[in-house]
Amino acid sequence: MKNAHLRMGTLQFHKVTRDTTIDVRLWMDRLIAELEDGAGRRAKAHLISVFGGDQEIAAISAAISEESCFQVQGTGISALTVSLGADAETFRASISVPGRKRPVRHLVAISRELALTRAGGDPKARRTVLCSDTPGFILYRLAVRFGLPVLPEWSEWFHKELTRRRAIRPLIGLGCEPVLVSGTKKRFLAWIGHGLKRGQIEIPDGVETPQWDIQARFDPPGEAAGQAA
Repeated sequence: MKNAHLRMGTLQFHKVTRDTTIDVRLWMDRLIAELEDGAGRRAKAHLISVFGGDQEIAAISAAISEESCFQVQGTGISALTVSLGADAETFRASISVPGRKRPVRHLVAISRELALTRAGGDPKARRTVLCSDTPGFILYRLAVRFGLPVLPEWSEWFHKELTRRRAIRPLIGLGCEPVLVSGTKKRFLAWIGHGLKRGQIEIPDGVETPQWDIQARFDPPGEAAGQAA
């Protein structure tokens, strides 16, 4: 994309040891972060996606495994100090770019909490980090994680319930519109039961396999409005 770098953020890692100084700065196209209460501009990172060379990506990968802190900023996001915490997962790949002799290295890192939003991950969880705020995506991901018996037609109703009960709040995002949903499987099942009893939602006749139309918001960096609380 033309001038795509203008819509990206940056990640910087600085470390001084007895023998050397490490100072790495990379382009960042995706970020999900959660401000820590009473910690100023410190935040827990749930997702980081960066590009760079072999040495830079290796340095960032090692720093993540050591639970180091990074400085990040981007369009709509003031400078933050973030860490992915313990047991973060990393994924590395290479991207061939026309005109370049060497491929660009790509690293995606996710927090343990975000990794556990997979199917069956931590079924007793009280929090779920999601990369998109669209109603259909939220209900689908919660259904997959907790095994909820839901239908796509209930997405708008469920989103209104989350809002009414103050069980959803936005997170800091670059290239996406992430949210944090609070609630347990037992709590969500209770909402569904009440909704069915009150006629707020219903099960249509002849329903066999639900057809989900999932659209997660992964926008070009800078076009998604990152919240900088």
